[in-house]
Amino acid sequence: MKRPAPPSEDEQTQAYRQAFEAFGPDRPVVVRLADIGGDKSIPYLRLAAEANPFLGVRAIRLAYADRGLLTTQLRAIWRAGGEAGVTPHVMAPMVGTLADAELLLALRDQARSDVARTGGKLPDRMVTGVMVEIPSAALISRELARLVDFFSIGTNDLTQYTLAADRSNPALSRLQDALHPAVLRLIAKTVEGADAAGIPVAVCGELAGDPAGALVLVALGVDELSADSNSLDEVRAALGRVRRAQLDELATAALAAPDARAVRELAAGLLDG
Repeated sequence: MKRPAPPSEDEQTQAYRQAFEAFGPDRPVVVRLADIGGDKSIPYLRLAAEANPFLGVRAIRLAYADRGLLTTQLRAIWRAGGEAGVTPHVMAPMVGTLADAELLLALRDQARSDVARTGGKLPDRMVTGVMVEIPSAALISRELARLVDFFSIGTNDLTQYTLAADRSNPALSRLQDALHPAVLRLIAKTVEGADAAGIPVAVCGELAGDPAGALVLVALGVDELSADSNSLDEVRAALGRVRRAQLDELATAALAAPDARAVRELAAGLLDG
């Protein structure tokens, strides 16, 4: 983050290849494309100062002005996947429109063509997903799901944008609970769109590692949870205590709840039962 120049394509290729080889072809490594902007500043990009960078030019939006950063990263991922003999998985953050998803696919395909012209070894495909962090992405999930292979819901940013509450502002901590029914309804909408297209939905963020949150997410139909390893035992234990019928009831009640506290009380009832 603080280096004076971007990592070269060769540097990135080596790093991704090491990760791919460590996990092998049966345990996919998902590479998140550069999530620059917001609270992540990169000096060598010389990005213009913005009054509200969380709503500014960041992540996939950078490629509308200059495709170089993400195309280089995608070329490195293609090369590393070919050299390691795995199918690479990537996801793009800050996707909010169909145009964003279409740009992602164009960047991916251009990067593949670039590597093919050099004679580099290539995997057959790149499994391509988008992060659902912006409410608009959840609301058009049915259309987005026709373009990509999976969704990954970033609950921290989705909560921030849904409730218009800067997650770095401690004065707004009461609004930073992803179990708020408004956020849950967007998650349910995302799952609905994904199910219509037959693609999986994962969740990354603090909520996935919270036993109460994990219960609600699985109740809403989320397929995969990405959490810190220290929280896995508690999450497994929580999920192991409940039946599908109980989760269905939880989903209905959570979506109709008045606030996040009420949702947590509903989940606590299952955890304590």
